[in-house]
Amino acid sequence: MCSRTRIIGIRRTTAPFAFAQLLASLAPPAAAAADAVDAAQVRRALQRGVRAIKREQLPDGSWPARHHQGGETALATLALLQAGEPVDSPAVRAGLGYLRRVPDAYTYVVSLKILVFTQADPKRFRNEIQAAANWLVNAQHSSGLWHYTDTPTTFDHSNSQFALLALHAAANSGAKVPAAVWSKARRAVLASQNRDGGWSYRQAGESYGSMTAANVANLYILGAAPATSQERGFRGGAAPNCGEYRSNRPLTHGLNWLGRHFAVDQNPLRGGQYLYYWLYGLERCGILSGRRYFGTHDWYRAGAAFLVRAQNADGSWGRGLVDSAFAVLFLAKGRKPLLIQKLEWSNDEAWTPDRHDVENLVAYIGDKLGESTAWQVVNLDAPLEEWLAAPLLYLQGHRFPDLSERQRGKLREFVEKGGTLLAEACCGRDEFRRGFESFITRTFPDQPLRALDAGHPLYSAHFDLPPAGLMGVDVGCRTSVIYSPNDLSCLWEQTDVPRLSEPAFQLGTNIAAFAVGRQALRDRLDVLKLPQSDAADAGPPPGGALRLAQVVYAGDWAPDAQALVHFAEFLRDQAQLDVITGYRPVPLDADDLYTCPVLYLTGHYAFRLSDRERAALAAHLRRGGFLLADACCGRAAFDESFRALIAEAFPGERFERVPADHPLFRGEPGYRVERVGYKPALLAELPELDRPELWGLWLEGRLALVYSPHALGCGLDGHKCFNCRGLLDDDARRLAANIVLYTLTH
Repeated sequence: MCSRTRIIGIRRTTAPFAFAQLLASLAPPAAAAADAVDAAQVRRALQRGVRAIKREQLPDGSWPARHHQGGETALATLALLQAGEPVDSPAVRAGLGYLRRVPDAYTYVVSLKILVFTQADPKRFRNEIQAAANWLVNAQHSSGLWHYTDTPTTFDHSNSQFALLALHAAANSGAKVPAAVWSKARRAVLASQNRDGGWSYRQAGESYGSMTAANVANLYILGAAPATSQERGFRGGAAPNCGEYRSNRPLTHGLNWLGRHFAVDQNPLRGGQYLYYWLYGLERCGILSGRRYFGTHDWYRAGAAFLVRAQNADGSWGRGLVDSAFAVLFLAKGRKPLLIQKLEWSNDEAWTPDRHDVENLVAYIGDKLGESTAWQVVNLDAPLEEWLAAPLLYLQGHRFPDLSERQRGKLREFVEKGGTLLAEACCGRDEFRRGFESFITRTFPDQPLRALDAGHPLYSAHFDLPPAGLMGVDVGCRTSVIYSPNDLSCLWEQTDVPRLSEPAFQLGTNIAAFAVGRQALRDRLDVLKLPQSDAADAGPPPGGALRLAQVVYAGDWAPDAQALVHFAEFLRDQAQLDVITGYRPVPLDADDLYTCPVLYLTGHYAFRLSDRERAALAAHLRRGGFLLADACCGRAAFDESFRALIAEAFPGERFERVPADHPLFRGEPGYRVERVGYKPALLAELPELDRPELWGLWLEGRLALVYSPHALGCGLDGHKCFNCRGLLDDDARRLAANIVLYTLTH
């Protein structure tokens, strides 16, 4: 049942509905207790850290050398680049110039030079990268690892970590690294692991944090090398030996060690020694593994909170430059926003027959979507909020998982709340296809699986591509489920299958771009809180609170299932209205329509109400009800139908554009929204558009209906819609709030 509302504050007695009270103030509610760390704190810490590093740079472009010539300079330059300092900034440009003059002589320095050059411009510095990689290849000890110089008599895991990080980056940028380098290093790393799963500085000794992190990262790097996977080539739409990998039990033991001994305020089992170096190693493990947690610990959030607290007054950390550089690297690289999460749907390895597919795809995408991004693994039983931390959830396998009703419902809720599900039949397996089709039939009974033809925006989201056999399910106003019956992951895994891997990477980039929808990604530290939707049919709201109602008609009446839920939460939390989040779907010919003061009508397509529905709507508005309507995604077909509806239901009545000086835009009451932002798809057609466009229907001098030909609902819902022709989310919410507040008070 819909109800009248109570708005806290000023009384009003002349409204068409007997609203009890009026809002006293539109100030936002008091902020909740702050989390341990937030994105703004990290940004400030990074800015101060960057300034502290820059202050120590010498006139020749170097930083003071306390160990080996060029080492501190390379580390400082790398930190600046990772923090977002432009390559052509004075500090970075001078640092690069100095490093080009530094001879290849020490493992740390040579490795850091490679990391800097590959980060700055791998094409420009390809000769320097290859030369440095050659030096590291020649410096490999007979054990398979590295020490300080190119004539080692022993090895250590610290130098080896940097050598392998550098060779990995060099190989990814096109440098040639012999396969034997990887196999020798892998054998050495495995042979030196302690029985507790950790590593020490050399062969013998007690395990501790920084060396264990170094070698867990090494195993991920070595696992990405061709020698680890048994997959070879691609024939008949599948990769021979797909899913066959060498045992990763040592890696599991190493990860378990990190979970058991996790700490951010000390180097596990070494106390304060090399603390910031440990955090750098921890970040490498988190990024390379795609893990959010070690054990039960959110490694980035915990580390960022510690570093924000531990920063010195001058912006540095620890003992100065080296510690500051490691801190900046942790904060900058670890906070990359998530683009894709891979769904861990089984306890064995059935969920990931291709273990490096997403890693390689995200590396290929780079900053093509406007910023560097990250990926991680998320468990099937993780809270929905964690699934929604990234716009794209990736589910693959040779078979489709046997999901419970609850799990299927959770996947549906994920896409209804704005996520995009990408499902891929690895090797084109029929077992996956049959399971997926059954899943769609049971989970989305009203939304059929359809082929995405050449005109679908996915194929032009970044690259212009021909159709590639993708299928999809439209949930609301966007294709929210994308399905590839043909293999993509093996082509991402191997990276270099002739004539096939490159188109597969381009298609993966387009899928990601489509899921992002031209919008900024959520900050890694944002805490997503889902609205708690009250039951819409649980009787009258307590105390006469407002319940919004959405008009049900024969057509696409609910393209954004969560729009009114999110909007009600905004009204409750930001405008302090007494409103509940559960809305009522209501037919216009319902006997109790009169109990619904505020109706919402939207859709994509052409529609026509019956004579009975039109008459009921007209009667409802004439006796004091109110209708808010918008064309979802700014669709012309809905716009034409809606204007025809008004002409038929209200012949001769005043339906015209709301003047720019109307209180709706001045926020009387509400927010000033005289200028608004629009989404890219609409600005591409109307680049000068910066003012709201609303149309109103006046009945006996009262504004009884407000209509937006540009989408409000997509912004109210907050999802990422690639082709939405509507207002930006915040402006849509504020403008819609003004409309509701106006009708409740006038």
